[in-house]
Amino acid sequence: MFPSAGSGHRLVADPPEPLVTDDFFLAPLQPELLDLDTEAYLASPDVIRDHSYGRWPQEGFGNDDNLPLVIRHWSDHQARRAFTYLLLDPEGTSSLGCLYLQPLFPYLEAMGADARTLLRYAGGATARVSYWLRQDREPGLTESVSERLDEWLRTQWPLDAYLYRVAPAEECTVHALDRLPLDRVDIDLPAERYNYLWWAADVRMVS
Repeated sequence: MFPSAGSGHRLVADPPEPLVTDDFFLAPLQPELLDLDTEAYLASPDVIRDHSYGRWPQEGFGNDDNLPLVIRHWSDHQARRAFTYLLLDPEGTSSLGCLYLQPLFPYLEAMGADARTLLRYAGGATARVSYWLRQDREPGLTESVSERLDEWLRTQWPLDAYLYRVAPAEECTVHALDRLPLDRVDIDLPAERYNYLWWAADVRMVS
């Protein structure tokens, strides 16, 4: 809901078709989905607190507050700067959470990453990935979502690399990502106020 693209450049020119599974499907976050997005957000106070390190407002938050954010996400999506998706239930009547794909390099640069890290992720389509799932989700949904999202990112997206960024308090997400074929990596970011955990996928060069 709140992350900014952080760059005027496109992350990728042609994103794949949104993921569809038996348990959920992805839909780009746009104004038509405002009600579903706000409802899931307000239904998940503990999840949102952990995911955002307590930075995202909740008390008194409503559609009027959310609409400008949704419009910004949709604008970024259309311009290919960054991509935000709702995870919808199979009937499309409820949001199960939110997925964000944003350019990684501008963030690393702004947070003071060292030259070696910047060189590794410069000059290609590299994404910073994060997501949250609503508080009243079904047991086991976190693992299912994590597996399907990662398969989609790894096989369908024209990315050179992607890294998941997770707050330590997001214990279910941490456990789910530890089960996947990913590498936990340490990234020194002197200007980052928060202590995030990182998982990196194998670099897959665009053919």
